[in-house]
Amino acid sequence: MSTHKNIDRICIITIILTLLVTVLFMNGERLGVQVIADQDAESYEGNEYFSDNDLDGTWDVASSTVITLNGDTAKVSGSGAYAYDGNVYITQSGFYEISGDLTDGSIIVDSHNYSKVWILLNGVTVNCSDDACIRVEGADKVFLTLAEGTENDLTSGAEYSEEALEDGTGGAIYAHDDLTINGSGSLTVTAEYQHGIEANDELTITGGTITVEAPADAINVNEAFAFTGADLTITAGDDAIHSDTGIYVLGGSITVNSCYEGLEAQVVEIYDGEVTISATDDGINANGGSTTGFGMGPMGGSTDAGVAETAKETAGEMAEETAGETAEGTAEDETYVLIAGGSLTILNSEGRDADGIDSNGDVIITGGSVFVSMSGASGGNNAIDFGSESGGTATISGGTVMAFGGSSMLENPDSSSGQCSITYLCSGEAGTTVTILDAEGKELLSCEVPYAFSAATLSCPELSVGETYTITVGDISEEITLEGTVTSAGTAGTSQGTLDSWMSEMGGMGHMGGFGNAENSAEENDGTAPESAEESAADSIGGRTGRRRGGRKDSMTFAGESSSDDSGMPEMPAMSEDGEMPEMPAMGEDGEMPTVDMQGGQHGMQGMHEMAQEAGTEDAAAAADTAPSAEEILLLCGLSALVLAGGIVIAWRHRSFLV
Repeated sequence: MSTHKNIDRICIITIILTLLVTVLFMNGERLGVQVIADQDAESYEGNEYFSDNDLDGTWDVASSTVITLNGDTAKVSGSGAYAYDGNVYITQSGFYEISGDLTDGSIIVDSHNYSKVWILLNGVTVNCSDDACIRVEGADKVFLTLAEGTENDLTSGAEYSEEALEDGTGGAIYAHDDLTINGSGSLTVTAEYQHGIEANDELTITGGTITVEAPADAINVNEAFAFTGADLTITAGDDAIHSDTGIYVLGGSITVNSCYEGLEAQVVEIYDGEVTISATDDGINANGGSTTGFGMGPMGGSTDAGVAETAKETAGEMAEETAGETAEGTAEDETYVLIAGGSLTILNSEGRDADGIDSNGDVIITGGSVFVSMSGASGGNNAIDFGSESGGTATISGGTVMAFGGSSMLENPDSSSGQCSITYLCSGEAGTTVTILDAEGKELLSCEVPYAFSAATLSCPELSVGETYTITVGDISEEITLEGTVTSAGTAGTSQGTLDSWMSEMGGMGHMGGFGNAENSAEENDGTAPESAEESAADSIGGRTGRRRGGRKDSMTFAGESSSDDSGMPEMPAMSEDGEMPEMPAMGEDGEMPTVDMQGGQHGMQGMHEMAQEAGTEDAAAAADTAPSAEEILLLCGLSALVLAGGIVIAWRHRSFLV
């Protein structure tokens, strides 16, 4: 028996087809093939905050399983659900319309981990004395839709069962998996045990009028919390909204009537909507990040290029140590508060050592309206506090900022800000009106401040370097000429500064650690804002660290005097011939040492570390953007195997022609 010559041709054709299919799928998007992704799947990593299903609160009643609650039981018309022992169980994907009252029980979703479940609350009252009123045991994602024109009430008891506690349940609504609340009806959640709404995974709210009252957190989420299009009112004993990762507000309204802390997460971003927070501690708290030790940048006053070169070499060595980190991993470790739009109001009438906006990293304001009033007459409560001790900054590049609080721990916005700001020390009683007028008398800012204060941070787009403005606090007015992006003025109390100023005059030893460069300090304080974000980033080793170098005069205020170069601070004497340091500045008239600004250059090494991370992860990030994922590789291998198997089957079926 001899082998027919066609067998060689078939094998060659099969191999070529296999290779073509593999190449096609690896480059499908470039060739115009549309990739269909499940935006609601946990593995989906799109850039959108909301999927189409999140935003769609419409409902197809005709295809729904209808569940009518009736006291301690329920009637189920359709498939995928049943009632048992006072509870309602939903076990399959699909649509479920629920109405009526449940006296003491739970609505429990216990389906497959790939199931999507839509639940329409169409006038529901659920009371559960020892567990969550709605519990998601298992699903891929659950959509809780509030029917138009309906009122829905969920109330949980003060003590949960042992079974619920073993499962970690703490909310009146509790979800092990992703949960979305949408629609246009109303929902009232009253928790008597711990949290109001609790989700182990992501929680998304895109519609409805929602009221949550809880003795602990009103909303507690392990992963991200995304919000838009709804009206949310909160009364909480602890956090109003807590997320372990990020809080993202893109519209709607959030009103916190009372809480300990308002919005708490590693990252808080507000792009639109109205947020009003009444708190007894921090209004917004970005609680991630870590504190690093003192670092050393280029030595004060030095212009030796070799110093910078040495720093770059050190950064290169650090890059090798951190090359395993990806750019995505670095971003996940960031901590910041970003306000890019909308309206944010934070009020605190009774807190102690509290902050309006508190970030362990950066505070970034690029738009919107920010109003903060902390009871700060005694100086203990800050309007805006950022992680200066760990290299954080506060920058204002747009929007309107009116922030009032204490002065003892006051920190200025960074000189790299794209918009001018004024830090004003003053004595304001509760109800004082504060205004800013330009040289022609036009009113730029005006507000009545609810609580007493001793410091104000003010910024709006109309402020310009070199122009003169009149600030009025109650009956007292003062003219101020902006000599830099950040200007400090006023006479009430002492703010971050005399020791810092003294160090600046010493040639830029900097802010308690990072030895600055006097030449760079002069460049940073020439009275102009950076021309671009790139210029600001390039202003320091490691980017974002321009202000960490010493000698930043525009961030200093002493005894209420201006922060400009002609502030009147006496020049410090030079070192003696035996090399001894000059004496420190004298104490104030009240016997207190001048306040020290810990922000700034203490992190020269951190700047190099940031540059190292960027250098070490740039290639990895680029590769990650183009390389196929493990799932894609497995899929391609499977498809190739199918094509090859098909070729073999064809060859076998036509084997009579091959021999």
